[in-house]
Amino acid sequence: MSFHGKIRDMKDQLFIPEAVRIVDHMASKAVCLEFMCQLLVDSGSLEAADRFLDAVRSREEVMSTGIGKGVAIPHARNETVKKLRTALCLIRNGIDFESLDKKPVRLVFLTAVPSDANREYMSVLKGLSEYLRHDNNRLPMLEAKDEKELFEYARQIESQIHLADNN
Repeated sequence: MSFHGKIRDMKDQLFIPEAVRIVDHMASKAVCLEFMCQLLVDSGSLEAADRFLDAVRSREEVMSTGIGKGVAIPHARNETVKKLRTALCLIRNGIDFESLDKKPVRLVFLTAVPSDANREYMSVLKGLSEYLRHDNNRLPMLEAKDEKELFEYARQIESQIHLADNN
């Protein structure tokens, strides 16, 4: 099942080029989350990195967001989030994310959600997990040659996710 929807305009994009990165190595899950949180701050999506990061860490303590097949979708809803946004990082060598399948994670989608965006939150998480569970969607992302190509894959995901209007 796919989600067909629209992103209203540039300011409402789930993925933006400034928050899509490819790295060869990350020292740890904690370092990865800090790096990606900073991408969200630098892109203007997040006001207080430390408070949002605490919310993400608390969520990870309950249960890892490593969903398997080399994918993790850490996320949190927090009052410091200005815009619903997902930072994406491809880690060439993978990291231990305490995933359900115990395999290294190579694709991390850190999703920041404003406190009042519950419907959008659920749509994004469901859409990401459904899209990424299919090998024909996920595997090409792992082979992205550069950040521009990875961003194009992210935009394909975004086109499949319906973000509910909150107007």
